[in-house]
Amino acid sequence: MEIEIRAKLISPARLLKQLKNDNRIVLEGTKKEKDLYFKHQSDKERKLVLRIRKTSKGDILTFKAKSKGADTAWPDVDMPLTHAKTLESILRNSGYEEVVVITKNRTTFRYESLEINVDHIKELGWFVEIEARGKQSERKKLEKRLSDFLIELGINKDDIIRQGYVPLALAAKK
Repeated sequence: MEIEIRAKLISPARLLKQLKNDNRIVLEGTKKEKDLYFKHQSDKERKLVLRIRKTSKGDILTFKAKSKGADTAWPDVDMPLTHAKTLESILRNSGYEEVVVITKNRTTFRYESLEINVDHIKELGWFVEIEARGKQSERKKLEKRLSDFLIELGINKDDIIRQGYVPLALAAKK
């Protein structure tokens, strides 16, 4: 299960410099991602969301089940995708609707078992997202670890957001 929290960034340059200068943290790279989110038209509660992620290194199909708490934890499965455009067409012609498209430039770091992403999202601005993997029974403990780590990085507790990019992007479209 993917467990993550994020925060809106006021000073992304400060955080990027801090992460790059911390020898406990490994810079994994920078990439551009375009995420297309789909749900079936009969799925009013968003119980299953499909994401097609397009990157220069290849595309990925992700199945995301309904959030297991405050939009911070999802059972998910990723798999490589070789024909993204064909799958998009199949989905659109099979009752799936595009929910939102999120385009971001992402710089990824690794600290112990945590993934740290500094994202610039075209529609929303700058964010830091911290992700861990764990079981449903570990969710609360991991959310606290993620929150504590953001605070350790100098993020104000009030800037921590317990919503995913999809609801944030949908709210911004209104």
